[in-house]
Amino acid sequence: MNMVSVEFPIIGKSIEIEKGSKISDACEKIGHPLNLVCGGKGRCGKCEVDIQIKGTTSTVLACQVEVSDGLKVMITGEEVEAQILTSNMLKHTNPNPSTRIVHVKHDELVTPLCGNDYETLLSVIDLDLSQPPLEVLQKFSTIYHNPEGLNIILYNDEIVDILPGDSTQTIYGLAFDIGSTSVVGYLFDLKTYEQVGISSRLNKQTSIGGDVISRIDYAISNPDGLRRLNKLVVESVNEIIENICTENNIDKNNIYQASFCGNSTMQHLFLGLYPSNLGLKPFSSTTHRAVLTNAKSLSININSKAKINFLPLLGGFVGADTAAVLLSIQNDDKNRLVIDLGTNGELGVGKNNDYKVTSCACGPALEGAGLEYGMRGTKGAIERVTIANGQVFNKVIGGVKPQGICGSGIIDIVAELSENNIVNSGGTFIDPSKIEEPELAKRVIKTQKGKAFIIAYGEETESGEPLLMTQQDIRQVQLAKAAIYTGCLMLIEECGLKGEDLEEILIAGAFGNYIDINKAQAIGMIPHFENVPVYSIGNAAATGSQIFLLSREEQEECIKLASKAEHIEIASNPNFVNGFIMNTSLKLDEEDDE
Repeated sequence: MNMVSVEFPIIGKSIEIEKGSKISDACEKIGHPLNLVCGGKGRCGKCEVDIQIKGTTSTVLACQVEVSDGLKVMITGEEVEAQILTSNMLKHTNPNPSTRIVHVKHDELVTPLCGNDYETLLSVIDLDLSQPPLEVLQKFSTIYHNPEGLNIILYNDEIVDILPGDSTQTIYGLAFDIGSTSVVGYLFDLKTYEQVGISSRLNKQTSIGGDVISRIDYAISNPDGLRRLNKLVVESVNEIIENICTENNIDKNNIYQASFCGNSTMQHLFLGLYPSNLGLKPFSSTTHRAVLTNAKSLSININSKAKINFLPLLGGFVGADTAAVLLSIQNDDKNRLVIDLGTNGELGVGKNNDYKVTSCACGPALEGAGLEYGMRGTKGAIERVTIANGQVFNKVIGGVKPQGICGSGIIDIVAELSENNIVNSGGTFIDPSKIEEPELAKRVIKTQKGKAFIIAYGEETESGEPLLMTQQDIRQVQLAKAAIYTGCLMLIEECGLKGEDLEEILIAGAFGNYIDINKAQAIGMIPHFENVPVYSIGNAAATGSQIFLLSREEQEECIKLASKAEHIEIASNPNFVNGFIMNTSLKLDEEDDE
């Protein structure tokens, strides 16, 4: 195999990689996957990196350029540090995990003459348990007479493991939310039910493609595609486990359960299920049911006997992450619209365990991908934009010079352009001569791709080049927000409700947490109904995954919720197209004005 050496001088790393590999492959191999929004087709421009060859520096698309011996890639660690939402609030739950530990004292284990040790153990712990695996019995036979006693690790009515030791033995559980962009993990002490630590990482699958469709396509188009995608997400999970255990001085072998949620595509890729039918009509999943397996079968680096749960799906592209979001909400008889915003928008309307759900393909634009100067919510991204007195005020993550604009900033700038009559209700830039504020009029310029608005001048930015919001960018936002808004209205109608019948609207997910809700309503992305409050509930999918881990009753509740949920395919409704076109307007209560 012909190998070449590639250096990463800024982060102090170098690797050997097969000749013919792309620079993006090298970045992935050292643990710094790039965001290949277009699936590595060279169209999105989001994988631009600076390289040096024989002292000459140039900027290239990493997904298109092959490595060469002595190549230097000038990426920094900061370029992959995303603003990942980990904060959440647990609903009131009485902890009662499926995985628990029972200590038995040595002097209680007295086997009668000609009896058997396993029946003695069962009589002492007084539980009706299923027959344990042979490997557990083999271990049991060697430690039964341990003077400190035994610790029995149980998952419901099954003995998972038996350990020698005293009553101080602690076991742990993990709860994960696997998102298309990021993965978050939470470590819990399953004896005290206390959260021990949190860790997060970018999902390494972003090195393949920025959205689920590009990943499905990769799995189908490449003979080794599914295996590679599975390996990348498992690596992301294992890095979180390594980090969270190191930070909290926890032995990974003491982790005996992990619950996972994610969208329908993430479920398939994490479990190694071939996802081809997800991307083709009738958009069917391999299974909607909750999946139970063990850590060894998925190469998860915790105790090999640990139980792995993947929460149930709800139908179509409405996955286990939405099941987890709905699980996190109190059963208080309130009618709600629940919106989980990301690269795909999942919607639910209903109350308690009775929901109708749907999804809307809002695309990656709202997360910064696919826009001229869009980027993830990382250091250097504009996250807030305000226009006042003819001036543009930007708030940048990390307090540095801006490099681009992320999702929350994108909603802000579109709302501000509309509010200040710089674009009309149809999203088109008006003639600068008609803009009242001269300083704002100067910011509307013509480019080779059409009109654009200068968000930040070159002297204000990291690159020295101005950051623009282009006409095409605004169109992408209009398409995304129209899909969400139309989906919300139609799902409410499917439930036999009017908007005013709702008692609250809940926005879940990282994007929903960071956006200005008032501005999102102003441009017609989130519906506004009189006297219906809107609340952000943070990473509710992660909350639901934690609840699933900590309570057997809530596991049953989640499975019941999933079985009752009715999936509605909104896009196939003949009224969707008409509603969608109408709802591209940035001012839904006004006529278009040229």
